[in-house]
Amino acid sequence: MDVRKHMTARPITIGEDADFKEAMGIMQKHRIRRLPVVDASGMLSGIVAERDLVAAADRYLNSPVDVARIMTRKVVTIGDSAPVIEAAALLIERKIGGLPVTNARGRLLGIITETDLLKALTSLLRQGAAESSLTSARATKTKSAARKRPTTKKGRKATAPKAKATVATQKRGRTRQTPSAKRPGKR
Repeated sequence: MDVRKHMTARPITIGEDADFKEAMGIMQKHRIRRLPVVDASGMLSGIVAERDLVAAADRYLNSPVDVARIMTRKVVTIGDSAPVIEAAALLIERKIGGLPVTNARGRLLGIITETDLLKALTSLLRQGAAESSLTSARATKTKSAARKRPTTKKGRKATAPKAKATVATQKRGRTRQTPSAKRPGKR
């Protein structure tokens, strides 16, 4: 499983010269917590997280401030062909919630977040559960096939000779055996 299959391709981005309030509005509108910051040529130049914007709002109050001033410039990125486990390890190690996915030249291809990784895990666990239940169903089918009666040479099921079931009845002090088809008391 590689990052390419689980990342959000063509993520929502913002330019370096945008006001931080605009970035906050975009995050609220799209219900996201981080925005990759790109330059005019589409190259990744930074990332701004929701917590950065909240701190900026507190610090700068009503002053207009460009995103470039508050963004994180040293961005931890990952390639699109990297294994998902590597992305998860980076998120844990760096204590971050998302990684921009870039090509070798630094062009932004997507973003992989904690949510994307949880979706991948859920998919993997569901697939494992489905395979497990399929294996269990096969095992049950095999067990029931083993319990089936053997067939004769002509392909018919072999049957055990039927034994006549009898019911003991008492009549005039004597016990007598009657076939079970005949019920005691009925003649």
